[in-house]
Amino acid sequence: MIFFFPACAFVLGSILGSFFNVLIYRLPRNESIVSPGSHCPRCNHAIRPWENVPLASFIFLRGKCSACKHPIPLHYPLVELLTAFAALAIWRFVIMPQLVSAPTYWHMGVLALQSLVLLMLIPLSIIDIKHYIIPDVLTIPGLVAAIAVSFFPGGLTPVQSIVGMLAGGGSLLAIGAIGTYVLKKEDAMGGGDVRLMALIGALWGWKIAIGGIVLASFLGSIVGLLLLVFHVLAKDHKLPFGPFLAAGVWASVLTIDKLFGLYLSWLG
Repeated sequence: MIFFFPACAFVLGSILGSFFNVLIYRLPRNESIVSPGSHCPRCNHAIRPWENVPLASFIFLRGKCSACKHPIPLHYPLVELLTAFAALAIWRFVIMPQLVSAPTYWHMGVLALQSLVLLMLIPLSIIDIKHYIIPDVLTIPGLVAAIAVSFFPGGLTPVQSIVGMLAGGGSLLAIGAIGTYVLKKEDAMGGGDVRLMALIGALWGWKIAIGGIVLASFLGSIVGLLLLVFHVLAKDHKLPFGPFLAAGVWASVLTIDKLFGLYLSWLG
């Protein structure tokens, strides 16, 4: 029984990862995520149910379309595997500690939304890396849902949710304005990044949002500097900030209390 729920989390994560592959491919192209059904982009072969089993089908098909034999991109099973392990981590480090305090159904609803948003950061990051956009179709409904669940008892209050939204989105908007002024470059911070952090602040509060931005800025600065030093990134080439925000949010959600405790101990 000890392995049942982790196994369920892993399987559910892999299924979501398969759906995320659809989002990653179709959203930047403004295609419907519902119709047509899953198909090979090369020959339009309709993918049958047994060819669409997360992880297993890639192995069974030997990484090739069953019709045209064109190789299936490796990132498809990798996204499924990453999402599966991410769901497993959420179960272990986010949901399980909350179960000790016997949460209410309302609280579990908030946890479910938080878990989904954490997982959704995976396709958002990949889309940002490939296309330099964070689709509003994912962040804006999430923001509305985050504010809505603040009316549930036991979590953030509506006021705390609004403050978190302003802290997350407003801070990033201010950073972008400063960057535009200093660098003399328009759109130093994308609007998608701002809306993403507004969502994070509305769902978790200002502490997680600010912590995520700080960690993302630190990580992004290091990676950007290394890419410039090793001539992987040109000086005039932009670096998508979404993946760093995603990493910062994950780190913040998992460690923010410890980080704030360490900071306060330094002050003392």
